[in-house]
Amino acid sequence: MQSDRGNPRLKFLDRYLGIPIVGVLGVAHRLRGRHAVPETWSSIGILLTAGIGDAVVATGVLADLRAEFPDARIVLFVTANNASFARLLTVPDEIVELPVRQVWRAVREVRARDLDLIVDLGAWRRFDAVLARLGGARAAIGLRTPGQHRHYAYDVVVDHQRRHEIENDRRLVAALGLVSNSEPSVPMPATTAPLADPYVVFHLWPGGANFEERSWPIESWKAVAAEMAARGFTIVLTGGPNEFDITQTIVDDWTAAGIPVRNAASGSWSESLAWLAGSAGVVSVNTGVMHVAAAVGAPTVALNGPTSGTRWGPRGPFTRCVASPMVPDGYLNLGFEHDDRFARCMEAITVPMVLEAWDSLRAEASIAGR
Repeated sequence: MQSDRGNPRLKFLDRYLGIPIVGVLGVAHRLRGRHAVPETWSSIGILLTAGIGDAVVATGVLADLRAEFPDARIVLFVTANNASFARLLTVPDEIVELPVRQVWRAVREVRARDLDLIVDLGAWRRFDAVLARLGGARAAIGLRTPGQHRHYAYDVVVDHQRRHEIENDRRLVAALGLVSNSEPSVPMPATTAPLADPYVVFHLWPGGANFEERSWPIESWKAVAAEMAARGFTIVLTGGPNEFDITQTIVDDWTAAGIPVRNAASGSWSESLAWLAGSAGVVSVNTGVMHVAAAVGAPTVALNGPTSGTRWGPRGPFTRCVASPMVPDGYLNLGFEHDDRFARCMEAITVPMVLEAWDSLRAEASIAGR
């Protein structure tokens, strides 16, 4: 069954049913009057229904919320797209997985938490806006994103800006009087590196829409792996449960070519965190694992084709973005657009470009003792 994330039917319904629903809710809301953020409040819901990367980026804001409002009850609302990762987080008092195919049940789940405030960190889904409006909170805060027609549902509206998405998250919580400056961070389980010998993690598999366009050619990955092996590294390939078999095919091919390589796809998040944190570094397409790797402090090289490193690049102590010369700052705005002119933009990233970024990053990390 196709994942809900990137599901074209759900996107169609979200737009062509969601926009009029939000419009009607907005009219009714304006007639009653929008509410200001209450001076005192004790509970807050955070809507975070998109991907793992969005959840990682939001961890800085969540940490600052907890530090500023230590007695507040924080409820994080997620979906099947990011729930497995979100359950690692220690800041929320409760994590609620919402059913995106059952809107009214999702509304009931939100209302059952009896929240004072709702902050919607999403940029385009009308599903989120409906939940924010009908969630029963005293005030709802969300983004006005050009062309998405979703902001009518909110009491406090913040204009979405084409900066790194962490800045949009920070501007949303600024409506609470909170100055958020923390960078993303991921709680680490007590563990040691799975391998004693030095290794590099490769993550080949982008999530969400435009999978093929955001993938780097396997032949290029193999060439980088051969170079890493020549430098004394074992290669570890990560991936989700559905990617174990295809990853094993690659492992078999590279092993036959004399490249030391391990298949770590389909592991638990605790296992994946151990692989990432214990590595000499990570090379990844721009996807959730890339954000996780950077947040746990692993030196991270991100390969960006249609995705803008400025907007969605990794945030961490040691990072590099390698952009496609065909479209240096990407063209994606909200993540699901498509432009045939750049369908092969990832192929324009060369092996020497990636190795140059790796060498520069490793030198920087070594000076810092990483």
